[in-house]
Amino acid sequence: MLQFKSLIMALLAVFFAASASAQDPQALQVVNKAVQELGGAAKLQAMNSIVVQSRHKHWDPQQTEVPDVGNKSGGNSRVTVTRDLVKGHARLDWVRNRTWPGIRMFNYSEVMADEVGFVLGIDNIALSKMARETSPSMHTMSASRRVANLRELHRTSPKLMLEMASNAGKLKKEADETIQGITYAKVSYRADDAEWIVLFDPKTGLPARVRTLDADNIWGDVNYDLILSDWRVVEGFKYPFDQLLTLRDREVQHFQVDEVMFNRNVPADLFAVPDVVKKANNPTPPSYVALQWMIRRAHWGSFLDSDALAFDPAVVPSLKWTEVKPGVFHITGGSHHTMVIEMKDYLIAIDAPVGNEMSRMTMAEAKKRFPNKPFKFVLMTHHHMDHAAGTRVFAAAGATVIYGAGNKKFFNEQLTAPNRVRNDELWANPRTVDMLEVADSHKITDGVRDVMIYMVPNTHSANTLILTLPKDDFGWVTDLWSPSRDRPNDRPSHFEFINEVRRRNIVMTTWAGGHGNGVAPIQPLLNELDKIRSAAPARVAAN
Repeated sequence: MLQFKSLIMALLAVFFAASASAQDPQALQVVNKAVQELGGAAKLQAMNSIVVQSRHKHWDPQQTEVPDVGNKSGGNSRVTVTRDLVKGHARLDWVRNRTWPGIRMFNYSEVMADEVGFVLGIDNIALSKMARETSPSMHTMSASRRVANLRELHRTSPKLMLEMASNAGKLKKEADETIQGITYAKVSYRADDAEWIVLFDPKTGLPARVRTLDADNIWGDVNYDLILSDWRVVEGFKYPFDQLLTLRDREVQHFQVDEVMFNRNVPADLFAVPDVVKKANNPTPPSYVALQWMIRRAHWGSFLDSDALAFDPAVVPSLKWTEVKPGVFHITGGSHHTMVIEMKDYLIAIDAPVGNEMSRMTMAEAKKRFPNKPFKFVLMTHHHMDHAAGTRVFAAAGATVIYGAGNKKFFNEQLTAPNRVRNDELWANPRTVDMLEVADSHKITDGVRDVMIYMVPNTHSANTLILTLPKDDFGWVTDLWSPSRDRPNDRPSHFEFINEVRRRNIVMTTWAGGHGNGVAPIQPLLNELDKIRSAAPARVAAN
């Protein structure tokens, strides 16, 4: 028995020696210094809760009027984040003032507890079936949104440095990085949910940036950085009162902390899971989680909270194909739509919204319906990410990308961007993509059907294209007007749209679009806008 115990002790010694040798002492030294600066290992270990009240702003650089010029503000909010750090529960209470697209106020809470994520209140203009049918409104989060939220809570955790120090074998000292003349020590940490890259301030030793390499629908592989500054001592802990999130060095979120409290007694019912949520299906995350779509569209207030991304599985089993004219299909199911036009020998797709996932579903169904007809063209009405996110899938299949003049750089960058994280079709099998620029108008014809494409000057997105099918007396428009959804009002894009179709004499009787519930006649829009214009010409002109 004594010999057996000696053998076990010897094996354990070898194991721990091997573990120690696998550690990176330089990385651990950098992290340990940060732990001390934050308050020390003992105090951080004893921290059991945190409450943070802050002001929040968000932007999306891929929603600007002109591609890659400026940054589009979506609104501002107040948020209180309450976390039970022992049980791993979190609640985010939002008062969100959305200023674009469209003014809207949302009051809601996001709760992650007991392996479930759910939303209390209305957080979006595109509500899931459960959110519409409960009173007060609530819905189970998609697994993708829960994964994204938990990852971001991990990024901002006051215990992240302590966790890294406690997992020294997963640390690696990377080459220092210089940003704006300052050289930062850099350490990577391979956790279960991400590979975290942390840059440390050379003067204070505190974490300055917490980074992940994320997949973006337009820019491909990009750095997503949480930049920490304005460190203050609160109750013996150091905490960053300024937290800025950047995507490829472009601002996307900014938290300015007003108050932070540690180790308060958090009421258990704050995280209580309602019975209706317990009874609902708790979804399993997909193999690939569209993190940036979940994070940014949730703040934008105009996305469908679904793992399918493009539709709500509680409403429809897949994308819905509606033949609105012979050989013309409006593809709906969620918040964003596309269209497929059948030509004599090929197909045309109009817009590629939401992401690669929706484009794949569209192409798979098209192969069933039209097995011998490839997609020859994909027409991008404009550059906004939510309608252009899935362009690469059509391009990988051989489609020529059609875009408005002025958008060449944007789409060329999307089609050539590194996509190692997603490893999508175009990255796995690179090809030179044909591109077709439309400066004013263009006609595609197969001798039977004419597809007319026109540029519409507007203030929503420069270089926007619309199209008409003259023989079918039918048109397609995205965002400038959403047929069957928009109530006519004095928003500039409504007037810009009708002004252009009248000028070009292309007032098709019925239209469909990238949003809305289906096909709608244009005449009610014309009538109402003419009334608005005659009643208040000065206001319309000012808008």
